[in-house]
Amino acid sequence: MAVNGLAQNLVPNPSFEDTVSCPTNGFLTDAQGWERYSSSPDYYNSCVDETFYGYSVPNNYTGIQAAASGQAYVGAICFVEGETDYSLNREILGHSLASPLSTGQKYFVSFKTVAIPNTLNVGSSMYVDKLGVLFSTVPYTNTNSSTIPPIQNFAHVYTDSIISDTVNWTTVFGSFTADSSYSYISVGNFFENSNTDTIHHTSSAFPSAYYLFDDICVSTDSLFTLNYIYTGIDEKNEESSLMVYPNPASNYINLEFDDYKEYIITIYNSTGQLMLSKTIIHQGIMNTESLSQGIYYIQSRQGNVVLNKKLIIY
Repeated sequence: MAVNGLAQNLVPNPSFEDTVSCPTNGFLTDAQGWERYSSSPDYYNSCVDETFYGYSVPNNYTGIQAAASGQAYVGAICFVEGETDYSLNREILGHSLASPLSTGQKYFVSFKTVAIPNTLNVGSSMYVDKLGVLFSTVPYTNTNSSTIPPIQNFAHVYTDSIISDTVNWTTVFGSFTADSSYSYISVGNFFENSNTDTIHHTSSAFPSAYYLFDDICVSTDSLFTLNYIYTGIDEKNEESSLMVYPNPASNYINLEFDDYKEYIITIYNSTGQLMLSKTIIHQGIMNTESLSQGIYYIQSRQGNVVLNKKLIIY
């Protein structure tokens, strides 16, 4: 399970960076290789023009959320109160693995997720547990209740803790020993409502829980999987491309790029409101005295390349 002695992630396009086309309508099938195994998960990518940000990153219908890594992620409804036909609204995403799992081999699994609060366009009023992954020897489709992944209170790796963090990405990590040559991975909630623990945080006419997913990894290397961050060949390394300091900041921030191209810098607050904007070539300073204490998001855009960083003002 290694390439040139390096650990290998068996999940192709694990951070949803590779696109068939830019997801202006949020279709998951615009993420290379990913399929709608149940209902219709949503695809978000910063390639969507910010003037129509419904499915862009970090500003979109869910609010404002930078990707765990790269510039994309997927959102899914993982619970709807009172639902018994899980093919109606329970959203599950799936992909074929790079190679089948070996029977008897121990595998490690991780993914990152963040809860979405109730917003104008995404009615997420609950937090839940049981988010996880299920492996199979066959792919699934979202045609009806007999063709979606089984909702039978089992997943190969899942969390028993209710995930309620709406700012920071939570890493779910676990392991299992393959008892079959599984060739497909599904991501979502595979437990019935009665076996899913919930918290209502907002009243809603459609009580449900919506989560974002990123950086999905399956490997035989435990440390590689636990600390997995997508670093694909075509991915621009944000840490070396854009430096922001000090961070946390108070009155100003320095911005520095590793090239001399022109970048448009925008700063959004936690509700997605545009607060500051400036054009910078290579390096510059932005005055942040007008910003109240809290968490903000910096977006830099140069052509089709978009970088996102979190900024803390104290």
